Amino acid sequence: MFKVVWDPKYNGVRLTMSAAGEALNVSPRPVFWEELDLLGLNKMGWIYPHVDEPLLWACDRRYFFKGQFVLEVKGGNIFDAPTVIQQEGFESLTLSPVDMEKLREHNEDTMFIIEHEAMDFINQTYRRYKNSCKVAAENPDIDFQSLAAHLEKKTKQKHVVVKEDCDSFEVMPLNKAEELGKAPILTSKVEIFVSSFSGGKDSQVVLDLVSRVIPTEDFVVIYSNTGYELPPSLKLYDEIKEFYKEKYPNIRFYVAQNHQQILHYWDEIGTPSRIHRWCCGIMKSAPLSRLLKEIVGKGKQPNAVLFDGVRAEESASRSSRSRVGKNVKHNNIVNVSPILDWNATEIYLYILLNKLQVNDAYRKGLSRVGCVICPYSSSWSEDLCGQLYPQTLKPFVSKIREGLENAKVSGVDNYIKTGRWKMRAGGRYLHCDANVSFMSVSPEFRAVMSNPKENLLTWLAVLGNFSCEREGNKITVNLKHKNQIYKCILEDNGDTQVFSAYEIDSKDVVFISHLKKVIYKATYCVHCEVCEVECPTGALSVVPIATIDKNKCAHCMKCIDFDGKGCHAASSISTSDTSIMTNQLKNMIQGTKSGINRYNDGMGLRRNWLEKYFSNYSTFFDNNDHGLNPKYQIPPFINWLRESLILDSNGKSITETGLLLANVYLQNPIIVWEVIFIGLCENSEICNWYQGSIEFNRKYTREEIDIVLQDSYPDLKDRTLRNPMNSLMNTFKDSPLGTDIHVGIVSKESNKIVLSRLPHNDISLVAAAYSLYRYAERQKRHMLTVSEFYDENQKEGIYRQFGISRDTLEKLLLSLQEEGNHVLRAELNMGLDNIILREDLTSKDILKLMLK
Repeated sequence: MFKVVWDPKYNGVRLTMSAAGEALNVSPRPVFWEELDLLGLNKMGWIYPHVDEPLLWACDRRYFFKGQFVLEVKGGNIFDAPTVIQQEGFESLTLSPVDMEKLREHNEDTMFIIEHEAMDFINQTYRRYKNSCKVAAENPDIDFQSLAAHLEKKTKQKHVVVKEDCDSFEVMPLNKAEELGKAPILTSKVEIFVSSFSGGKDSQVVLDLVSRVIPTEDFVVIYSNTGYELPPSLKLYDEIKEFYKEKYPNIRFYVAQNHQQILHYWDEIGTPSRIHRWCCGIMKSAPLSRLLKEIVGKGKQPNAVLFDGVRAEESASRSSRSRVGKNVKHNNIVNVSPILDWNATEIYLYILLNKLQVNDAYRKGLSRVGCVICPYSSSWSEDLCGQLYPQTLKPFVSKIREGLENAKVSGVDNYIKTGRWKMRAGGRYLHCDANVSFMSVSPEFRAVMSNPKENLLTWLAVLGNFSCEREGNKITVNLKHKNQIYKCILEDNGDTQVFSAYEIDSKDVVFISHLKKVIYKATYCVHCEVCEVECPTGALSVVPIATIDKNKCAHCMKCIDFDGKGCHAASSISTSDTSIMTNQLKNMIQGTKSGINRYNDGMGLRRNWLEKYFSNYSTFFDNNDHGLNPKYQIPPFINWLRESLILDSNGKSITETGLLLANVYLQNPIIVWEVIFIGLCENSEICNWYQGSIEFNRKYTREEIDIVLQDSYPDLKDRTLRNPMNSLMNTFKDSPLGTDIHVGIVSKESNKIVLSRLPHNDISLVAAAYSLYRYAERQKRHMLTVSEFYDENQKEGIYRQFGISRDTLEKLLLSLQEEGNHVLRAELNMGLDNIILREDLTSKDILKLMLK
């Protein structure tokens, strides 16, 4: 919250509002003698005492004494020690501890401000939700949240529940609540308050702040033991528990942990990775939610307010979090982050000045204390854990090594220390007897399951009630889903089961998706607990086997909609489903320059190339006045133009679409690039893959991109795939697609290339209409639905192209309905979401009518 400057005279730091250019751009952390001993400074000419107080401060891996840069540490990984570089003039150094009295004196006023702001926020939040509990108990028939949702549907305006000064509640439009400065209440039926503790510094500070504000009988403390815990974190938990029990005898502590050991899941569903982040869900958040259900004792997931130690400074994703949020991880939990805006220095100052226990892992050099091994851990963290906790780390490294050796990967040690194991995208190298193949989806849905782990009939209950009759090895099922009865047959041939469902409408993409998900569930379920805690009614239990109480099941689909395949195990184990590719695209990728690799290495579609072409399209290719290299730049440029539908497919003549775009380019360049991207997503294989595989609002490193791409095209070589990806990323860097439309943003973070996609909600009407008509022409139908674009299995269309929100799309549809050309009708009332396009228009007609 404050800026940080050095306090060199006393070997300290000071928090200040105005630093006059002296502020540090990285929050310093305290450094203790244990870390210096580990680095070997006691054998390199430095003299320092073994005391409780800090001796230095570190900004990342640069160390400072009395504000002077004295030491830097570089390199290091899980197998190799780092290089310690003493700065010139500081080869021999005698250190004195930080002057703690001066540290307190110079920071107590600013720390008082942020401490009490946080405590006031905790108090206000607690009272708001505590009072809502009382009102809900006094008025059990009034559901304020349902009332807000009803008004929102009726008025098409966001409504929220707010607390009035007299402890009553009112439902009002969100914009009015913001004008009045009233914070929304995200649930009015809170059953438990929780302070989440992880052993790290942030959750430790939050626990202390919460205990100073909320009566200790009104909240519980939950420590999540993931199985990756560092020994000092387990020790600290025992110390913290003893400390607060002595201070507050009625405070309650609990430990949440999965019913299985962590390595059991490594064996069952493979190592976690940056692609398959199953650890947190399976080992942390699901056990915590399951424990809450046991504590409250009502047989279903309780509504909880959970105080956490999330800080914006820690990552880009956390920086976008609000201080109070619902559905952050689970739909029944309101997450409250009191120290969201604190920096790391403020956290350490709170711990030091309040004389709280310090996790020994911080004293030994770890800047973040979490899991002993993690796909997101740094090489420096892995080096420290390898030195400090080798026995804790060893089982995980052995598992990684075993998997790589079984997969015949060469250079295993280098593979591990460079972190390539963290990039696992699919299950090609995993041994799993279970498997499923979807043979067809419509009109007959047919799936073949090999060695399924669960009874499919159990999971079918998620979709609806059903009756069944057995005759021999065949079970005939009549499944009622919504208002329709589906006849299904399950044929059991021992290790192989064949499931068939009849008269499936190909347009019902939601039902088909849910049907696939329950089949994935039955095939791959490892009883990991995650789906159980998504169930709001308590109908689902997965330990020791999956069971569903049909009297409680509301068929809300929440237990299968939390994951793309409805199951973390299925997503982690199964290989990529390349059946999404059309036969045309399958044929295309067999070649190189005629398939996915069409642009030479790195040749993207550049803004200045397109501008040159549009300004002189009639004679552009007749000479070399354009300045492009005829051998290396013109061929890929021609391919980009053809895939954009600007050039005809066989020659170099401009198309009618190209003429329309050229004529408006100077006035509306962004619209032209929107239209171009729509064409590329349809006709360029790399763009087609990109729109269907890369998610919005997530950052991918270049390594992650390459691995996801390789997993999608296992039969093509790395080089064949890297070239078109280089070209696409350069297109984003050199055109409005990246700079203005944001469908691909290429940046650098910590010297690594990062790619991300942001939603483009201000898409033009003409591009929106053009995208809808292009999609409809491929589907060979003029009646669409809004829902189909947001189906989790959808790989194309306006949402996959631009990430446009559903609310924005519906507003655009209404605008297009009223637009002078009346290019479509939108039926969006009474639960309908139909889009009816005109049968007398084509996508080209849209450009003719609307491009001006």
